[in-house]
Amino acid sequence: MDITPPVDIAVRPPPSLPPKAGASPKRLLGIVAMAAAGACVGFVVARSSAWVLLPVEGVMGKFAVLVLLPVMWLVVVGFHELGHVVGGWLGGGRFLLWVVGPIKLQRTPSGVKLGWNRSVNLGGGMAACVPLEAEKITLRGMAVMVLGGPGFSLLLALLGAWAMALSFDAAAGGGVAGAVAFNALAMMVALTTLIFLVTAAPFTAGGFKSDGRRVWDLARGGERAEQEGALMMLTTLSLSGVRPADYDEKLMATALKLDDGSIFDLYARLTAYYHAADRGDWRGAQRLLDTLVAREAALVPLVRDVVRCEYAWLLATRSAGVAEARAWLESAGRLDFDPATRLKAEAAVLLAEGRRTEAAEKARAGLEAVEKRTLAPTKNVFAEESLRALLDRSLNGGPER
Repeated sequence: MDITPPVDIAVRPPPSLPPKAGASPKRLLGIVAMAAAGACVGFVVARSSAWVLLPVEGVMGKFAVLVLLPVMWLVVVGFHELGHVVGGWLGGGRFLLWVVGPIKLQRTPSGVKLGWNRSVNLGGGMAACVPLEAEKITLRGMAVMVLGGPGFSLLLALLGAWAMALSFDAAAGGGVAGAVAFNALAMMVALTTLIFLVTAAPFTAGGFKSDGRRVWDLARGGERAEQEGALMMLTTLSLSGVRPADYDEKLMATALKLDDGSIFDLYARLTAYYHAADRGDWRGAQRLLDTLVAREAALVPLVRDVVRCEYAWLLATRSAGVAEARAWLESAGRLDFDPATRLKAEAAVLLAEGRRTEAAEKARAGLEAVEKRTLAPTKNVFAEESLRALLDRSLNGGPER
């Protein structure tokens, strides 16, 4: 891949990062509604605690109950995400990722790895299990994968309630330990029931669809279901090793058709950016990044950082805007879940600044990340070729500045 920087795209400095969402009337109404719902739940729990929870004697016993609360939260979230994995597997999917709190289990090109999740944004749980053959993707299979999460939450609630009924007498006579264990089980049932109700309800918040809303849209069919199906197919093609330049044009058109600014629309435009960049359509790639930056308030921080790193790489390799490329890079985060993209941008900016030795080090680290530190079970050919081009130019481009 030729990365000699011609001046064929516009040089723009990065805009300020979008502010946190303000207190709009709609947002305030949502907060009030959530507070009211929480008050109702709290009232019911308080009234029923006399027969649901067992009294716990002593400071240490009460402290143990408090310590177990976040543990039960991780258990119920992890079980919910496991449901998505099982649902995806039932639809012919292959396991890719399971994250809950600080724990991360992911498939990489060198096998399944267990490690620590350092991304706060993903601490609330995430899972991926999708087919690696586009022909296996169906709207029904996607619905089963989505329903797996709420389904497992409901299953855990029913099993937990059954266990509570069976163990009440033994726990009541089991002293502090019995009371603590029973109350932990009760907390688990309450939390998993809450997760089931929230995720199964068909609603959209902040551009994100609940599991129930996704299934509702998939069941109704139409353009939104077609868009989500096209995006899933494109994701599958990427995960199975198809390079962005070879994506099917009809799938790309279907994914981009709505242009409604939704999360799915923005992800489609990020996919289209890689498609354009891999084909050498630099101006088209920049137009897509400009659209994403203009709407980045709707993006999760991880994707926002990807977009800003890609903008830095694009300017550093396809324009003379070295200072602007550095500014774009400095405005992006660490990208722990996609280190190759960050390292690619760092290598490109360092090379544009004439710091060839440092650029070569970053390019080598990026190639290692493509090999071992990625969510995909196959190598990203576009990222690998871009990093090799940067490494070759760093080593063979003459003296440093």
